[in-house]
Parts: sequence; C-alpha cells; structure tokens
Amino acid sequence: MKTAPTFLKMLFAVVLITTNLSCSKEDDEQLKVSDPAIGAWNLRAIYDGTEAVDVTDRACFRDSRLTIDENNMNLTLSVPDESAGNCQTETLQSAWLNENGTYYLIDGDERQQANIVLNDSNETLQMTIMAGGEQVALLFRK
Repeated sequence: MKTAPTFLKMLFAVVLITTNLSCSKEDDEQLKVSDPAIGAWNLRAIYDGTEAVDVTDRACFRDSRLTIDENNMNLTLSVPDESAGNCQTETLQSAWLNENGTYYLIDGDERQQANIVLNDSNETLQMTIMAGGEQVALLFRK
C-alpha cells in the first residue's frame, strides 16, 4: 500500500509541472493585449440626448446585441414594427480596428469612426448612431 501514496504524489507533481509549462509568458501577454470591446454585448438602454430609456424588458429591443471578435463587429438591431405587429431586425457586419482607443469600422481601404466608448471599467459600451436623422446612443452591457 505504500506505492499508492507515492504514485499519487508523482501524479500530482506531473500535473503541476505540466500546468506550469502550458502557461507560458507569451500566452499571458496575449491575454493582456486583448481588446476590452471583444465579447457579446446586450442592448440595455437607448439615450436620445435627454433621457435614457431602459429596453431590457421591451419586446424586440431585448433581442438587439453587439458581438465583437478579434476581426469583426456584428450589430443586430431589433425594433418593433408597429404596422406589422412584429419585430424588424437588421444585422450589420464590419471589420474593425482599435487605434489608440479610437474604434474604426473597416471597409476595404477605407475606415470610418465607429463612435464607440467604453465606460464603467469596460463593462458598458456606448455606440452612437444616426436614427431618423438624430444621434442616438445605444448602451450595451456584457
């Protein structure tokens, strides 16, 4: 029976060594470099310049989201279509770039400022868009 504890100690030591070797400094640096905008964001509120309206429990709006990965940004906006009695949904996709804290949408050789600001220790993302000829801020949370 003395071999079982020795075997367990050796197994434990091998697991510790393997775990330490698999986490290299390069992997740690890549995680630190990852952009804070990357992730799945859910629409929480819409701000029209005077008032923020919570939309988390409103039909259609609650299905709106912004998904950002290392290369692409997908914005899905869903709003009520009162004439049809259902939701009208549109999805926009674009490549993106963060240059010194300013986010850009990339289309071929051209880029356009994305009007994205991160707030609340990067837990809230604000994207300003034009809707009906007026600026509207979409407020998202991870």
